[in-house]
Amino acid sequence: MKTIFSLTFKSACRDPFLLLWSLIFPIGGAIGLGVFIKSPDYPEHILTGMMAVSILFYALTTTSFAILTQRRRGVYNLLRVTPLPLWKYVCSLSGAWTSISFLCAVLVMLSGIFALKLSVSISAFFALVPVLTIAPLGYVLFSFFIASLSRTENDASILTNLITLPLVFCSGAFYSLKSAPQFLRIINGFNPFQWFINALRSAFDLSWDSYFINTGLVSLAALVAFLLALKTFRYTDA
Repeated sequence: MKTIFSLTFKSACRDPFLLLWSLIFPIGGAIGLGVFIKSPDYPEHILTGMMAVSILFYALTTTSFAILTQRRRGVYNLLRVTPLPLWKYVCSLSGAWTSISFLCAVLVMLSGIFALKLSVSISAFFALVPVLTIAPLGYVLFSFFIASLSRTENDASILTNLITLPLVFCSGAFYSLKSAPQFLRIINGFNPFQWFINALRSAFDLSWDSYFINTGLVSLAALVAFLLALKTFRYTDA
């Protein structure tokens, strides 16, 4: 498992999509919008939003394509004739991708804190760790479900866009929804991506009631993703 974890981690770190969508875009967006929009609360608002976007783009979108590619190459089918159980292989992949997502979010956070002159307490940092672990793991598990529904890269692209774009734009990642229409605020209350953002912001602010509620909701979403991945997993395209 350690070998698979290490090889997956090293291979994923060389992915150009990782650099663009999970580092350059979130860091540039957080710093650019944080400096441009003159509001005292907005730098922290946009930084937490971009941390969440960084994880979503990698742990859900990029990994969906990686899983689909491995299945089409027959990797999962070949595991049937090896002594390595499938669950160990999947856990190694998921662990590597979750670790990369975590590191990306931390890099986005540190860049934003330095550029926007924000302060984060030690307590807030430790509160962020569970959220930045559970959420990407849930997205990675959900990417197995997306890959199971896809037969080609075009299918995966359509599905990931249909899922990620509504999650992001119906959330408060970039802007406040306090003045949004009532129906949009109702939808936002059931948006699992918004639960993730709320958990991050509660950790920054040390708002413990909100933190535990939203972290619990994120954990519940991860459990649902695990069950979906388990139920729909496919060894081959046949």
